[in-house]
Amino acid sequence: MLEWLFGWFQGFGPVFALLGLFLIFVIDSTIFPALPELFAVLAFLMSPSLEWGVALLVTACLAEVVGNSLLYFLVRWKKLPDFITRAMKRWIRFIFLRDERIILLNRIAPVMPFTGAFIAVCKWSYRKSMLFLVAGGLAKYSALFLLVGAFNYGFEAETAQLFSMIAVLAVICVSLLASYVYRKRHARAKGQ
Repeated sequence: MLEWLFGWFQGFGPVFALLGLFLIFVIDSTIFPALPELFAVLAFLMSPSLEWGVALLVTACLAEVVGNSLLYFLVRWKKLPDFITRAMKRWIRFIFLRDERIILLNRIAPVMPFTGAFIAVCKWSYRKSMLFLVAGGLAKYSALFLLVGAFNYGFEAETAQLFSMIAVLAVICVSLLASYVYRKRHARAKGQ
């Protein structure tokens, strides 16, 4: 199964891999969670090199800026219903960080979906928010690519691919667990 997935992804070539990754990141930031970490690693394993990793990092960060900007401008233009706006503001008050810095936390523990909408509703600085978005993305995906690169260097291709997929799943699971723990602790602290 793993070999088929890698073969399928590699069959698109580098240009279409970058375009596909771009679309996956835009979808992830605007419509629904699309597991961008998985696709970023699959794309990186096509040619695990510094140059390819940089191309993927630029693509991922650009796509996140585009996707979140689309959502930001759409929410500013169309306005959300009041009950949704109130719920979003209540959620932000519930979280320890109440400004753009939460975007960095969101990289480790996903506590805020649809970041672009939150930026618009909370009237955060667009420029600062995009800076945090890019900085967090560069840190997260650089670390992930370095880990996958180390697997690729230290093991045979098939073993490296397996460890890479396990690492991606671990990152996703740890992120979800961190989000859950963060929300539970914060809820307890608010209740006291």
